Amino acid sequence: MGVAYSGEDPPVTVESGIPAAIRDVREAIWGLTGFALAYPVIMGVTCGGKAAVAASAQFCVAWALGLLVFGFAEGARGVRTLTLVLAIAQAIVGWYAIGGHAPIPPAVAVVVACYSLGTTAAIVQLLRRPEVKVWFGVVRER
Repeated sequence: MGVAYSGEDPPVTVESGIPAAIRDVREAIWGLTGFALAYPVIMGVTCGGKAAVAASAQFCVAWALGLLVFGFAEGARGVRTLTLVLAIAQAIVGWYAIGGHAPIPPAVAVVVACYSLGTTAAIVQLLRRPEVKVWFGVVRER
């Protein structure tokens, strides 16, 4: 027996009051955090323990960002500020991979650094949107 949707009532979601940009920020951070968890394991299996340690150090800030997402709430100005600071810190730490200091193959290091920089740039850009600032209580709605 199937259930038919009449189209009269829109589907209700728990997050209906959250701006799309906030959801995008969370998804970007969760993607970065997921990568930050998988990348050291992959480096450990393919390149050894030193590469795994270097990969873990390269994304340690992303783990903190992943935990910080759980603090996203309307009016939480400090959470937005801390997210911006940690995203910028992750970009700086992610840049470390290009330097060749870690025992990671150069091609992998460049791809990973570009992913880190691109994702953190998107997070910072999304957090600067007016609707996000209003939701976090940084500026008042006009």
